[in-house]
Amino acid sequence: MSNARPLATLLSEPPLRHVLASGHRGARDWQRLVAEVGVLAAAIRRKGGGAWLIASDDPYEVALGLLATLHAGAVALLPANLQPGHLSEIAAGAVGLLGDKPPPGCRRPVLALHDLDPNAERLPLAPLDPERAEIRLHTSGTTGLPVTVRKQLRCLDAEVAALDRLFERPRAKAVLATVPSYHIYGLLFRVLWPLAACRSMARDTIRFPSELLAAVRQAPGALLVSSPAFLKRALPVLDLADLGRHLGGAFSSGGPLPPEVAAAYNQHLAEPVVEVYGSTETGGIGWRSVRSAAAPPPWTPLPDVRLMIDDESGALMVASPFLPTPGWHRTGDGAALLEGGRFELRGRVDRIVKIEERRISLAEVEQRLAEHAEVTAVRVLSLAGQSGRLGAVVVPSAAGWQRLRQDGRDALRTALLEPLRPHLDRAALPRRWRFVRRLPENAQGKTSTAALSALFDAPQDGDRPHPLGGGEHGRGVRLRLHLPWDLRCFDGHFEGAPIVAGVVQLDWAIRFAEERFALLPRLERIEALKFFEVIPAGATVELELGYDAAAARLHFSYTSGERVCSAGRIQLQAAP
Repeated sequence: MSNARPLATLLSEPPLRHVLASGHRGARDWQRLVAEVGVLAAAIRRKGGGAWLIASDDPYEVALGLLATLHAGAVALLPANLQPGHLSEIAAGAVGLLGDKPPPGCRRPVLALHDLDPNAERLPLAPLDPERAEIRLHTSGTTGLPVTVRKQLRCLDAEVAALDRLFERPRAKAVLATVPSYHIYGLLFRVLWPLAACRSMARDTIRFPSELLAAVRQAPGALLVSSPAFLKRALPVLDLADLGRHLGGAFSSGGPLPPEVAAAYNQHLAEPVVEVYGSTETGGIGWRSVRSAAAPPPWTPLPDVRLMIDDESGALMVASPFLPTPGWHRTGDGAALLEGGRFELRGRVDRIVKIEERRISLAEVEQRLAEHAEVTAVRVLSLAGQSGRLGAVVVPSAAGWQRLRQDGRDALRTALLEPLRPHLDRAALPRRWRFVRRLPENAQGKTSTAALSALFDAPQDGDRPHPLGGGEHGRGVRLRLHLPWDLRCFDGHFEGAPIVAGVVQLDWAIRFAEERFALLPRLERIEALKFFEVIPAGATVELELGYDAAAARLHFSYTSGERVCSAGRIQLQAAP
């Protein structure tokens, strides 16, 4: 039995004493929310209703904008991200925007979500019709640009009631979060469920592990709404015993949480991390908690969720009250049904991938790249074993080849990435690139993922930088090297701040020396090896090589400006 209040009547009888939200923008209670919803709803009604885009990640402001829009009889729009280009695209189909300021190029009216005049005209707040009140979310589609997902309030109401019935935490009085509040997961767990269960919402999004420990100490017993990306990053630096003494429970969604990570947390937490599987289109589908990394359990469907498998594709099919229409919905995930109604997931069957819990449409990335004047054809793929990074195989146009010849591959890569940044999340930007004369095709004229992947496996330009210039210097040579971000050596070393590993610097020195001095790879030992400064991705360095044939000894050094980054000697075996 759920104790959550219906979303349609939330503002009819608000709690008298309850801190609804707190954070850097100040604390808010229910009386303040009721007043501000009335003022904002009246302003929206004066503008003629229609659809309004809510552009904020503050859960209180999302709640305010959502409720005011619905009470005004308008449609609430929530974005897929807060990138200016994406907001401009969605705002073009809206009457106006609720937030701080319009994105560049947007000429729609803007209504602020803070500093509302409490003495302004208010709209009376009658109960909402859960069938007519509509929220539209945006998420990555399989064929190109982000798609719109329509949800009646009754769908969200049903899911909140199911969550409260299944995961009730009576002693949890507050909700902390590391995820945005405008995605379906954050909207449900960070905004709507706390509203319905009378919990306080933390207005500030937690971005670093140190912030998490400080937050849970200030709000003992709080629930954490998080993601696999954050939990994985935080694991090595968190004091899990300390966290377990204060945290009242945790949820993870948006992508798979590695079983070993979940098990590590669950050894210390009083309430295990609950993983929730679902999508924007379907809402929640299943849940599990992993206590043993060696034996992760299958997924259990959420209440009132029915499942079947599509015989042709192997995709999971879902029917539930969380869907806007009756009947079966085909997901993009392969699955197998087990005894007792539980199920296992078996990977994606469409062209949507998840990187850092962001749903990314490969078709959208391709479409935006194909619009560039320097691109004739392009295919984008997720690279296996590359921490979910994307690779782009590009057939440049005549202008693209000209830029490649004159300025180098890094210049072309930068030119192609620049128009993507306003529209796509950083995780959706390709990290590795191949520029080819034509896409690989089989006998049927089709380009397979395997053929594209093979281009990144081949030992070509992604393995080491191409010299920009250089020549003889004393008894050796000096090469000028620019290090583009998509070099293979930067994969996993390190995420967010990649650098050239010492072993890679040695490898480059030996390989360039083999070419310049016609050496055979007869390594005997390394001497006087010193690393003074890191060499980051994007840097330009000079590699100086000197070869003493009589001693069979190779000297090398990497410099950046006046600074020596590394140096050493490589003793080669004497020729027989």
